[in-house]
Parts: sequence; structure tokens; C-alpha cells
Amino acid sequence: MSDEQQDLNLEDVGAGGEEAGRGKRPKILSGLMLTILKYAAIGIGIIILAVTATAITVGIIERGKAPGGLSQLSDQFNATQAPLAYFDSIEAIRGQTADETPAIFQLKLSLGYDMNAKDVSAELSQRAREIQDIVLKMVSMKTAAELSPQYYEDIQNSILNLVNRIMASGKVKRVTFREFSVVK
Repeated sequence: MSDEQQDLNLEDVGAGGEEAGRGKRPKILSGLMLTILKYAAIGIGIIILAVTATAITVGIIERGKAPGGLSQLSDQFNATQAPLAYFDSIEAIRGQTADETPAIFQLKLSLGYDMNAKDVSAELSQRAREIQDIVLKMVSMKTAAELSPQYYEDIQNSILNLVNRIMASGKVKRVTFREFSVVK
């Protein structure tokens, strides 16, 4: 009996230690593997969520746009016109509006003309002060409400007509605003 007890005790101790050691390694690896898989699944889920949200957002934004984009909104964005040269040497024009309590405006503009018209460029350079004066007087006759962005195209057309009246060697094709601000 005592021999049997010793055999059992030795076998239990030796066998139990090896099985316990072998049993822990797969559990450690499986736990680490499970953690890696869990984080990988979370990462893939975040990517899928981000792609879905982006697709939905782009779809909503595109639904509200006019067909054809900017080219449908205005002729200015059509590339059918030849590029122009621009005269940018007119200094900033500052003045007061025609309101009872005047607002202050500041305007920087450029005048576009045919690229091959060197005589127009020379004349614009000679008439820069005169053009600045004409624009100042014209814009000063308007109220702050009449100088809001919805009227920019009308103001540009008025300036274009006034400038072309004084030009002798050629015509200005376009007036562009580089800056236009009104402070009340």
C-alpha cells in the first residue's frame, strides 16, 4: 500500500506539473490572439463606419448641387472666352457710402483687357488716377445695402461702362474685384 501511495504521489506530482505547464502556454497564446483579433475587428468596424458615413455625406451634398456644377450657374465660369491680361495698378479705393450714417467701403479692382492690346495697357496706366476717381464717385453714390454681394455684378458692369467711356485706344473687357468690403 505504501508503495502504491508513493507511486501515485510521484506520478501525480510529475504528470501534473507537465500538464499544467503545457496547459498555460496555449491559454496565454489564445488570450493574446483573442486580444489581437478583438482590436483588429474594432479597427475594421471603424473603417467601415467611416467609409459609410463619407459615402452618405457626399451623397447628401451632391443631391443639393445644380447639375453641371458652377458652369451652369454663371457664364463667368465657362472657359469659352480667351484669357485676359489684367491691369492691377489702381490703388485701393476708400470712401463713404450715401447713407445718412455713412458706412466706409474699400475696393480693390483689376481691369481685364485683350492680351494683345498693348495700347490699352499703356492707356490704363496713364489713366489710373482718373479711373480711381470715377470709381470712387460712382461707388460713393450708393448706399451700404446697394454695395452688398448680390449687386457686385451690377457694380462691375457700371464701372466697366464708365471706364470704357474715357478709353480712346481700346476697351476694357472685364472688371474684377480683388477686395470689396463695407464697414458700417
